[in-house]
Amino acid sequence: MSTSTELKSRASRPVSDPPPHQPLSWKSYHQTVRRIVAKWNPNHGNYGVHDHEFVEIAVIAAGTCRHQTVLGEFQPTAGDVYLFRPGAWHGYADVQGLSLYNCCFDTALLGRELGWMADEPYLGNLLWALPLSPRQRGMVALRLPAAEFAACRRLLDDLCDLARIEHHSHFGDHVGLLIQLLSLLARNTPRPPTTSAGNVRAQRAVALALKCIDDAPADDWTLPLLASRVAVEPTYFSRLFRAAVGLPPMAYLTRRRLEVATTLLRCNDLAIGDVGAIAGWPDANYFSRSFRKHFGMTPSRYRQRFCEGQKRS
Repeated sequence: MSTSTELKSRASRPVSDPPPHQPLSWKSYHQTVRRIVAKWNPNHGNYGVHDHEFVEIAVIAAGTCRHQTVLGEFQPTAGDVYLFRPGAWHGYADVQGLSLYNCCFDTALLGRELGWMADEPYLGNLLWALPLSPRQRGMVALRLPAAEFAACRRLLDDLCDLARIEHHSHFGDHVGLLIQLLSLLARNTPRPPTTSAGNVRAQRAVALALKCIDDAPADDWTLPLLASRVAVEPTYFSRLFRAAVGLPPMAYLTRRRLEVATTLLRCNDLAIGDVGAIAGWPDANYFSRSFRKHFGMTPSRYRQRFCEGQKRS
């Protein structure tokens, strides 16, 4: 089985400074109220470097290209899968007969319908621990064995078929298929470390904390406040959270705020200090330092890159 780490090593060269970006919001990419969308793209062309305010899963079905990503350049083939959290950029160049599936879902699901996954070792690893680790920079890459790839395609075909049906009355079907898809991908990621903190109360505490943060990342959260919301002693809560998510609670909060900030920087011309304040950083200098630490550039430079990308698109 090829894991995320192994696929990363296949990148032809790392990309230290991203090219100009094209912003993609949920509304601009999906003109719909749907919260889960799957698309089959039998003739995918070149597509400029971009990132999203939603979670995207790209499954390569045929052909190849230069896949430019935050982790470097890949030359994907059928069976390669890429998961991107908000802020993780990628693009397709030099396309040769490329066919792929896209499955995208609103980040609100991470704190609600999918929140329970945080304390499941493999699912938590796929959606939180792996992509949020500093090395992965919001992205997971993996390769599916033939049988799993065939099963993955069947699930994605079913999700694509649901796009033709009235959404609200079939939302449960969308969620059910998405859970099956995520479960399939999760069991093909590197094996997560085992933990003994798996009782029901702990699972509920972590899921509730994730919901609190994902629903209101800009609130003035502290470790004691989060712990009190989930009725768990702070030190013990911090251990539970890190075991499930792969990050301490405050580090996860920082990451979610940064995802909010990237959306604000792309979608309006607010002053940098105002973006930081809305995302949860009243101190503009601290916001800029945190942003640069995680994305390798200042908020101003990040916005400039996106503006350049829009002018070229």
